[in-house]
Amino acid sequence: MNILIIDDHALFRDGLLLVLEGLGADIKTFEAGSYETARTIIDEKNNIDLVLLDLGLPEISYIDALLAIRQQLPDSHIVILSGTDDHRMIERALHHGARGYIPKSSSAKIMLNALQLVISGGIYVPPEILQNNSTGISTDFTNEKELEDNLTPRQRDVLHQLADGKSNKEIGNVLNLTESTVRAHVAAILKTFNVNNRTQAVHHAMQKSWIKINA
Repeated sequence: MNILIIDDHALFRDGLLLVLEGLGADIKTFEAGSYETARTIIDEKNNIDLVLLDLGLPEISYIDALLAIRQQLPDSHIVILSGTDDHRMIERALHHGARGYIPKSSSAKIMLNALQLVISGGIYVPPEILQNNSTGISTDFTNEKELEDNLTPRQRDVLHQLADGKSNKEIGNVLNLTESTVRAHVAAILKTFNVNNRTQAVHHAMQKSWIKINA
């Protein structure tokens, strides 16, 4: 799994690298202290799986950065890491495609659990934000992963490859994804369908007429 950290504070990036070690050995990290540096990295490494984006980059607005990165990396998960408590900014980021918001003040354990949730297909928002009804933030998106037909375009691609009986490695080769990313997509599919294995997932999708097995 390839992870890009975009934050203008080197000390925070160093601490985040230690947290990311908890995701396992099969990760490769890239660091950018500015959006321009990040854009160069993305141009060179277009197979970024996870982007950790600071809202407070000095040379570009957070919405412009988020939208530009989504355009460059449509299949990547983008998570906001910020010290802001401006709920309107958080809401805008989530509704413009961010898959989660993690306060920089969070413990390493909370950060790691939140990132694992996002990688598996979920959306993370701190409980204290959801519990504060005065924020105006809709909680609809937190249930998105629970909807039976809520698969991302890339997860649907993986599902079709599962129907062909391909292994994670074979799926990765076909879709130009790392094996760890394929595993994350498969886990998200199983969780969304509430099934225990690939066979059940394919059978479920066939019942919904989402896929057909070629003769």
